[in-house]
Amino acid sequence: MTGASAYTDPAVQPGDGGENWTTWGLITRHKVAALVAALLLVLLLVIVVGGILSARPVIVSDSTTCTAWGSANQTQQRAYALRYVREHGPLSSGASDPASVLASINKGCGEAYVNDVEDNITVLQAIRRQY
Repeated sequence: MTGASAYTDPAVQPGDGGENWTTWGLITRHKVAALVAALLLVLLLVIVVGGILSARPVIVSDSTTCTAWGSANQTQQRAYALRYVREHGPLSSGASDPASVLASINKGCGEAYVNDVEDNITVLQAIRRQY
């Protein structure tokens, strides 16, 4: 070797269309597609972040509907059952344990679902069988 030479990739011959692919190269060649992809990514992020920020815990009270009762987790349901016994006393059957209150609400809300009035019946009405 007597002169300066540059490294050439034997797999890529001059003029055979071999290109060095880079992300920036793709973006500059396909500006519209890159812009659409970026907008879709931003939209996805907005939807995910919006869902996270708008999620809030369900607070169960006497006026909670059976539909919302079904969305409450077990801890929230048990907390309401304890509060119900503290504020309203025992059930008409005389039971005052949280499990009996939960069973009474679930039975009443089950009836509300059968009658298709779960959005109109509250947990208090479900306990008292007022549907």
